[in-house]
Amino acid sequence: MWLAFLFLPAAVLLVVADLVRILAHRRMTRPRVCTPRPAREPLTMYEVAYLRNGNAAVAETAMAALHLAGRLTITADHRIDLTGRRPRDPVQAAVLARRSAGDVRPAAAVRDETAGSAAVARVAARLVEQGLAMDGAREEGAADANDFEGAVGCLAVIAAIAAVIRSAAVDGPWHWLRPLGAFALLLLVWACRYDGRDRWPRARGASPAGRARYEQVLADEAWEPRPDRGSRLPARNRTTVADVSRHGLSALTLPALALAVVGGPEPEAAPSSSSSSSSSSSGSAGSPTGDRNVADPPSLGAGCAGCGGCGGGF
Repeated sequence: MWLAFLFLPAAVLLVVADLVRILAHRRMTRPRVCTPRPAREPLTMYEVAYLRNGNAAVAETAMAALHLAGRLTITADHRIDLTGRRPRDPVQAAVLARRSAGDVRPAAAVRDETAGSAAVARVAARLVEQGLAMDGAREEGAADANDFEGAVGCLAVIAAIAAVIRSAAVDGPWHWLRPLGAFALLLLVWACRYDGRDRWPRARGASPAGRARYEQVLADEAWEPRPDRGSRLPARNRTTVADVSRHGLSALTLPALALAVVGGPEPEAAPSSSSSSSSSSSGSAGSPTGDRNVADPPSLGAGCAGCGGCGGGF
């Protein structure tokens, strides 16, 4: 009796729930190709950044391009000054749009807000349509499939307890060992598969096909990013932007911006009262600019103060 009405339904439900979870996860991580990408079409700097680390990497790449163009400067307290002209590039425009809350803001806050902008979402959507990025619209479905399988597992445990109790009460002594062994084997096999699942599925970054394209870019040492739609990238900045796009911000690419994004260095110990008073007096005498010193953007000559002829380079 327990075999037909408890064990077999539990086994079927566990198999179905496992298949539903696998299908939901594959739909998220391997989206259907809606717009095939030409094999020889190069990736843009934002597309490579997204395939590396999702939305935040796209925002950091745009911030790096603005910093190189002189439109985003670093203040003495490791924040960023958003006073540049609005560029044509939609992602860079999303960065400078953050200045509505103040011209000088923490770099990490600007990056996080830009990562959630519509311009960055369009970069991700384009890659999803081409099958190169995970589909964020299916993230909730994958999480629901995980929860559904867990609920089915709980029902299977209840069915096992019911089968053991009924067999012990109806079939006689020691007959309860048969349903106990059968359910134990079933639940052990299911638990091993359920434990190996992705507990918190997140659609962030490259699909398997996108990861392969990203690895090709990494292997090509001479790769230079193609600017995104509506933007231009000066030749003198392409190598640095390529490094940021492929590897991220670091002390080797743009140290001032990288330091600002992580919040600046650790605070030093407070000096003694005598030394602090002497340093403040000397600082006020010898520092005419006060606390608004800014870090000069790299790879800019003295004459790139915004002549207007090249549109700032972007």
